[in-house]
Amino acid sequence: MPEVDNLNAVKHAIELFNAKDLDGYLEMFDKGVLFHGLSRRLKPGLPGLRDYYLQLRQGFPDMRLGSEDLFADGEKVANRYTFFGTHRGEYLGIAPTMKLVISPGIVIHQFKAGKCVETWQSTDALGFLSQINAAPPVAVKR
Repeated sequence: MPEVDNLNAVKHAIELFNAKDLDGYLEMFDKGVLFHGLSRRLKPGLPGLRDYYLQLRQGFPDMRLGSEDLFADGEKVANRYTFFGTHRGEYLGIAPTMKLVISPGIVIHQFKAGKCVETWQSTDALGFLSQINAAPPVAVKR
């Protein structure tokens, strides 16, 4: 699949994610998708990815992604994004704090025959958790 098609698939998936259409978002992924950088407690494949996003949506019902950089190289698409969401529901056993979480991340999707078959995600997990009082505050020097 040409790079532009893969880029458009990711752009469209992000639009669906931000529209709270989880089923539509997940259509980008192969049923046996391998994911790296997410919880190791997830079920494998698409069911695990679905569970991950359902838990995230439970804790952050207004969550959305902003895409800062999006580019492709062959069958891989990289996206540098920012997660935005208000902690309005329980997440990882943590009661709602009503705090707005803003967290950067990078994800790389590997495509094959038009579907994402493998994904690598890197986020500032400590910064994310500190924003909902689940970890000590992270001091940032500028």
